[in-house]
Amino acid sequence: MKAGILAAALIAALASTAATAATTTSTAPVGRYLVVFKSEVLPADAAQRITKQGGRINRAFDQVGVVVVNADAGFVTRMGRDTKVLSVGTEHVFQLPEATSRELTQEELGDIEGAPTPADNLYNAYQWDMRRMGAPAVWARLPLSGNVPRVAVLDTGVMDDHPDLVGQVDASVSTTYCSTSGGINNSAGYPKYSTLIDFNAFPNWEPANGCTAATTSYESHGTHVAGTIAAKFGGGRVVGLAPDAKVGAYKVFDRYRYTNASGAVVTAVGAFDGPLFSAIQMATMAGYPVISMSLGSHVLKNDKGSHASYIAWDRIARWANRNGALLVASAGNSAYNLNGQLTHVPGDVSSIMNTSASATSQLQVVGGAVTAAPGSDILAYYSNYGSPIDATAPGGDCGPVAPPACIGQYLIANTGISATGAPTYLLMAGTSMATPHVSAVAAYVRSMHPTWTTGEVRSWIKETAQDLGNRQYFGAGMVDADAATQ
Repeated sequence: MKAGILAAALIAALASTAATAATTTSTAPVGRYLVVFKSEVLPADAAQRITKQGGRINRAFDQVGVVVVNADAGFVTRMGRDTKVLSVGTEHVFQLPEATSRELTQEELGDIEGAPTPADNLYNAYQWDMRRMGAPAVWARLPLSGNVPRVAVLDTGVMDDHPDLVGQVDASVSTTYCSTSGGINNSAGYPKYSTLIDFNAFPNWEPANGCTAATTSYESHGTHVAGTIAAKFGGGRVVGLAPDAKVGAYKVFDRYRYTNASGAVVTAVGAFDGPLFSAIQMATMAGYPVISMSLGSHVLKNDKGSHASYIAWDRIARWANRNGALLVASAGNSAYNLNGQLTHVPGDVSSIMNTSASATSQLQVVGGAVTAAPGSDILAYYSNYGSPIDATAPGGDCGPVAPPACIGQYLIANTGISATGAPTYLLMAGTSMATPHVSAVAAYVRSMHPTWTTGEVRSWIKETAQDLGNRQYFGAGMVDADAATQ
């Protein structure tokens, strides 16, 4: 099947809405708290103070004055009275949504023309996002510098033995509470889940309670994100925006089981504050100049229970910035206006680059490749918006039809892992998909300008972005890979 007739032949409707990103669980497990001290380094007697109030330290972050604690509900009030404590609140968990993506069908994976190499034969047919970002002009100039672009991906793990990602993953790390290694390299940051945290058996679960064996599952989210950044030329069937980049796979999502308010037993995949903070610190100290986070949760600015988490996120982000790592995060998929009391963490934290999702209202075939028509940029129907938005990038949308009947080509195609653990290709949409595009460009900019501060990199990406008019929707505009790397 030739690319020139793809517009007619490769359209397929999805059965469910394809917006994906991590959002907070509505029924968070209990007994897990953050203690934020007034000092941005932990007091020498922090452990004694916490123990005195009945807390058991789970993880401590000395550099930012934050501790994750297991305790009973009364701990919040008791610890809050301590003169050295600024805030005590619940440890957040960012829940990965149920699967709202699909694999490309065998018909769609048929005999189609590929570029940049014959092997990359889904590029012309589906990867309009790369063309919209100006990636081909960048590829024509590779290498851009003597420095390798590097991005740490904090997500569900990355399939480092996927054909498009073999050799692209230079670190595979798990900071989760319960971890399962996998793949031919037995990688710690592999998207395999064979154990879980059982909050039904242990309502106030802590690491000493151990992890419960469970049926193995695989999560594609992180592999799709990693492929969007760094899928290599000629490796499999797609390409990433920075095919010469290296990705650090930091697995931060745990699988866990709990009973919700309706009495139903729920098994979910979520990232807790503690493992996220650990990954940010580890990736920063490992020298990754960009940290990509396609995740987040909504909180009210005046919610006391969320205050400690917000302060902790602000501290960890500023610490990472000071130590050379730019954090890039997704704006969220609820179509919310973020100008009021509602905020989206971590994207709305001022020192983190916040990314909304754009889409195209019209695709056209130009030179054998499916491309976004000039002037067709729109805000994706699910994307949050408001003054916290820094910039935008393609996240995919349903095209000219209303969700859930999404047209496949309008989504974002890249790498994935199947339910059986096999390499595959997925169509997905969300601010989760927009974020890695920006992260890849940031990695190129940092590789070209290693002495620039994170603030200078962020400012340059925004300065070189294409102005799309509505700053509430798009911030500075569409991130332009070509302009940013000149």
